[in-house]
Amino acid sequence: MLASLDDLRFLEAFERLGSAAAAGRDLGVAPSTVYRRIAALELAVGFACLARTRGITAAGRELAALARSTSTTLTDITRRARDRREELKGTITLTTIDGFAPLLVAPIAALAAAYPLLRVDVHISDGGLSLRKGQAEIGLSLLADPPATLVGRKLFPVHFHVFAHRSLASEPERARWVVLGAPLHTSWLGRWEREHVPREQIAAATASRRLLVDLIAAGVGIGLMPARLAVDRPELVEVRSFRTSTVALTRPAWLLTHPDLRRDARISVVMKMLAQHLARTE
Repeated sequence: MLASLDDLRFLEAFERLGSAAAAGRDLGVAPSTVYRRIAALELAVGFACLARTRGITAAGRELAALARSTSTTLTDITRRARDRREELKGTITLTTIDGFAPLLVAPIAALAAAYPLLRVDVHISDGGLSLRKGQAEIGLSLLADPPATLVGRKLFPVHFHVFAHRSLASEPERARWVVLGAPLHTSWLGRWEREHVPREQIAAATASRRLLVDLIAAGVGIGLMPARLAVDRPELVEVRSFRTSTVALTRPAWLLTHPDLRRDARISVVMKMLAQHLARTE
């Protein structure tokens, strides 16, 4: 097996120019280097490419022709990749909720590295930019079922459980709570909180899901939060006495766009990158 396609260059130059000296001048190396690299190539492929008295062998000529074809192919691929990178430019607007923000760092970093002319504007809000109104091109949302007017893919289920700082976990019934504030108090999560959390035990309320997680992790109170966000918080433990009541809260994460945009190369690339990275967060 070839250790490197680079060895093929030496054979191709020898066959094209007729001698090790000419090949060496073309490649900027000594003739001995040409012979040494061809010998390494012969060892790798298991047959002779040069004959001491007859020059290059028939098998060597075939391999040299392959080297020229491979070189052309690789050059074309490299050029096309560069052109493709330059084609993908402009701004794509992504709208999502702040609870997903930590999961977006890796895919956006990968997009920035791969497509230097492409910009991703992330709008984080529960009631801000709308895909259906054409204010954003891509949406990352928690939905039981997406609207029929949008297309995309289901990514992974988001499970919600009650978590507490380790210092509160032993007596959760005596702990205070951190809950969702307006306008999220009317969501399906807010309804669960109204049914299970005594008002007099609420320590804090916020519309920011990220702040809610930070407050729970700081020991302000126990609270309902996505289980995935607790993975990176070793100070948090699940209050399993609520597990039965939170099972029905699971919602799938959806990556969505408008049907008119799904053939846009930029939309396709961004959605593919997001899906690849977010699939690893399950």
